[in-house]
Amino acid sequence: MDTVMLIVPTTDFSQEDSMASSKAIMERQTARRAPTNMTQILESLFASVNLAKDLTVRCRGRALQLSDDEMQSIAHDLESVIQNICDHLGRIPASALGSNAYSDVAMKSHSRKGYTDVAMSINAVTDMPNRRSVYDSGMPRLVDFLQGMYHESHEFGGQTFNSLPEVTEYVEPLYDGFFCPLTKEVMTDPVMTEGGVTYDRRAIEEHFERSADSSEPVCCPVTKVPLQSKAVMTNASLKSVIAEWRMRNEAMRIRIARTALSLSTTEAMVLGAIQELKSLTKLREKNKELMHKIGVTKVLSRLLDNHNEQIRLEALELLCLLVKDEEGKEIIGKTKAIARTVKLLSSSTVDERHAAISFLLELSESQLLLEKIGSTAGSILILTTMKINDSDDPIAAEKSGAVLKNLEKCPKNIKYMAESGYLEPLWSHLVEGPEEVQMEMISYLSELVLYQEVTIEITESTSGVLIEMVRSCNTVVHKAALDVLVQLSSHHPNSKVLVEAGAVLVMVEELFIRKIDDEPESYKAKAAIALANIVESGIDPDITVVNKEGHVLTSKYCVYNFVCMLKCFIPDDFNLSIIRLLLALTAFAKPLDVMVSVVRENHRGHAIVELMSSPMEALSIAATRLLITLSAHIGHTIAERLCKTQGQPGRLVKSISHARQITERHAASVTLLSRLPHRNISLNLALVQEGAVPVLLSGIEEMQSSAKRRSRYAAQYMEGLVGSLVRLTATLYNPTVLKEAMDHSLASVFTELLTGAAGSAEVQRLAAVGLENLSYQSIKLSQLPPEEDPRPKKKTMLKRLMTTRAQGNKNPQHQQPVCPVHRGVCSTVTSFCLLEAGAVEGLLVCLESDSPRVVEAALGALCTLVDDRVDVDRSVSALAELDAPRRVLGALRQHRENVLWHRCFCMVDKFLAHGDDRCVREVTGDRVLPAALVSAFHKGDAGAKQAAEGILTRLHRMPDYSATYMSVEI
Repeated sequence: MDTVMLIVPTTDFSQEDSMASSKAIMERQTARRAPTNMTQILESLFASVNLAKDLTVRCRGRALQLSDDEMQSIAHDLESVIQNICDHLGRIPASALGSNAYSDVAMKSHSRKGYTDVAMSINAVTDMPNRRSVYDSGMPRLVDFLQGMYHESHEFGGQTFNSLPEVTEYVEPLYDGFFCPLTKEVMTDPVMTEGGVTYDRRAIEEHFERSADSSEPVCCPVTKVPLQSKAVMTNASLKSVIAEWRMRNEAMRIRIARTALSLSTTEAMVLGAIQELKSLTKLREKNKELMHKIGVTKVLSRLLDNHNEQIRLEALELLCLLVKDEEGKEIIGKTKAIARTVKLLSSSTVDERHAAISFLLELSESQLLLEKIGSTAGSILILTTMKINDSDDPIAAEKSGAVLKNLEKCPKNIKYMAESGYLEPLWSHLVEGPEEVQMEMISYLSELVLYQEVTIEITESTSGVLIEMVRSCNTVVHKAALDVLVQLSSHHPNSKVLVEAGAVLVMVEELFIRKIDDEPESYKAKAAIALANIVESGIDPDITVVNKEGHVLTSKYCVYNFVCMLKCFIPDDFNLSIIRLLLALTAFAKPLDVMVSVVRENHRGHAIVELMSSPMEALSIAATRLLITLSAHIGHTIAERLCKTQGQPGRLVKSISHARQITERHAASVTLLSRLPHRNISLNLALVQEGAVPVLLSGIEEMQSSAKRRSRYAAQYMEGLVGSLVRLTATLYNPTVLKEAMDHSLASVFTELLTGAAGSAEVQRLAAVGLENLSYQSIKLSQLPPEEDPRPKKKTMLKRLMTTRAQGNKNPQHQQPVCPVHRGVCSTVTSFCLLEAGAVEGLLVCLESDSPRVVEAALGALCTLVDDRVDVDRSVSALAELDAPRRVLGALRQHRENVLWHRCFCMVDKFLAHGDDRCVREVTGDRVLPAALVSAFHKGDAGAKQAAEGILTRLHRMPDYSATYMSVEI
């Protein structure tokens, strides 16, 4: 029975293609002798279709010129045409359709009404008008097929579907004439033999080759009629019809798959749709264009958030195929696919990671998407991590490297890479790029090191480029390069590379030589900071050349110029950098000597002293530290300039008194006061006049009782306070200072510090030194009883002061006891007597300290009690009662320092000369003493050797060279 073809217009073609298709189909129908009534129906259908196309072309060509009335007229005409088509289709008798399954569905669907707008919108093309009249007329829709396909029974209208291609064939049915009689497959290149039968070219040619070896004539495989010729002729009309069918079929398959993705009824539906789209994508480029056009690419981007891992993986693979053209990349750029893909880079599944990185690699080929990929949160950080950890996943590392290489084409991405710790692109563009790129890279680098404080290790080639930029006359480039060098130099491992690249020479040139109009002083400050960072890193300045003449950093040329740069009216940053540089150079003997000479000879010392009062705390601290360092060499010069600087001693005292919370500045100030020469009477008097003693005592008391001891500078601050008090005891010959010491009972203060639990070893040493200085004055300050005074003498101011204090403390009812050591009336306040103050016990305890300096200071204070000016016999007796010999011998046993030896031997000598039998036996019975005496005699300095020799002589182990012998002649 003849078959009538029913064309369902589901895809848009050009007018020429549609007319050609209609003509070919009508020719085939005429050849099959269709009934006259069917011919009229089909002719009416084609006329209606052509009319609809004309209206569409008219509307599309003059869309911007048509009025509302004209548009309504065209819309009305289209509705009429569509209604006519539906009416003609309805008149086709069922007998003419035969067993065509699609026709059955079409007839059954004709009565269906009530489809929702949502369902229709799913099947509509996004950029085409909504042809509702077609669907309302009862035409079968793709949604119906999909619902039937994935229904529980998988049936629709009695027809069962197993895959999306079967649904498509149901919509776009195949015809017997499309199949090759040999392969039973749709023909690709149909050709016709002389017998009039059409085959696929490849199949018939293979048949001819197989028949070539046979002696029988070649026959037609279908008709079995011998063929006179093997020549074939292309069946152009059938080939055209098949090509059209293929295109319609593929377009319909794409639309069905797109609808399946939108519905997402089941995961199997989505996976099947993706697989179908992947196969169609590989067939022809036009399929990709259609997928972009109807929104497949956008739908796939949403599937990257799907909970199913397989769906995400398949979607990524399909997207990789779709974005090979620029249109696909542009569509992806308008979605959230990039951000979703970046998340998938951290997937725990290897396949998904590889698919994600492959997709990003494809996207990175587009210049339009480079910035968006780089600016996506975490993208570059994850990519750089994958590249660095190449041992974990070599494939991902290789592809991530390729993505990063593409992203380098966008300068902003280079900055993002640097922020993520991947600096190679920045270095390469800085070194090899053109001038514009270099300027952009240096600005990025400057921003990184200034505002984000990124630690960067520089290379030799990069440092060379930066140094050349510093020499540039372009102020913007010059400033940016200086900023970068300052930060790079703060990372000490970079210093060696910078020195080798000539950074020191450039910085010194910037400081000493470079003169550009309107160039701010801050440029010199930056150069000084970079130079200070380099010197502080530990380079050898003795071999670091700074100019073509061969001067090095430690030369007088450099040090003199550095010192002369210090001025109070230049920016604080500049002064701070120069002082940091000088401080770093003081670690070397040669520049320190030059610095001492320069500060002593000119007035630069005044500038350093004035900088101590700078409101910039860092500058004040640095200036104070420099003065502390120089005080060991030119302490008196610094003290005199400190006193001559108006208000400076008062400011120092005031800063100490306001130390609510101990800072480095407070600690440095009191440390300077304690380190300057103690015998400088000008400074001591200035401190007394400024009320320093009450302030120092108040600070000590707070440190012993408050939480300030928890500060990191507490120990240094406490030592500075005590040292500043001790300095006053070195000038007790001055009545003003002596009165201050008496008024505040410094002997009691030092005694308490000596035994206090909060004191450090240095505090104990300083307290012992203070007691030693006070004790030396005791013999002068101790007063004889009135009845023992042989005759009245004219009293000096000092005598009157002591008499007044003694009378004030005198109890009229009791006779004041006489001190056995000083042979007069003593007290802690008036004569600073160690026995009266109870300091001897504390000093003896200090002899057991592990610190040689503490033991040495304690012995120095004890030696004042056995001085030749006091009653040594009674003093030794008093010390023996306190077990002093054993403690002194214990110190001698533990320590081997020359000064300590000398003082121990001095005490031992006094014990032997003035002690009782028990004391002498205790000393001579010590087993270590002989060995210590011999060791000191062999290896000690002159003082220790002389003291040891005296004891050895007293013990009769050395000849007494002081004895006189008479020469007797025989």
